[in-house]
Amino acid sequence: MSTLPDLDYHAALANMAGMVELYREALVAFLQEAPLLMQQYRDYWLAGDWPVARRAAHSLKSSAAVMGALALSSAAKSLEQLAAAEGSELAREQAWLACMQAWQRFTQAVGSYLPA
Repeated sequence: MSTLPDLDYHAALANMAGMVELYREALVAFLQEAPLLMQQYRDYWLAGDWPVARRAAHSLKSSAAVMGALALSSAAKSLEQLAAAEGSELAREQAWLACMQAWQRFTQAVGSYLPA
């Protein structure tokens, strides 16, 4: 696997001390965890609970960076900043859409790398 706009495999592998199998295992866990964090962010954002929404976005941002999902990490950073500032509805919607698109591109990029 190579470095793509939505996946920096080399950086992710470096985060895993070069252990390919560890990356695969972490990737499987991340693919299960990330949608939960995104849903948690959305639920708490809609409820107006900014601190919890910010923590979910922060967790997504950090985990995505470790996994080499740099576009997703960047999108989650925007969500985190908007939650911290209680940003405008339009800005939140745009950031949410960017996050969902980055997630979709990342899952497509790693799809062939996952075990069948």
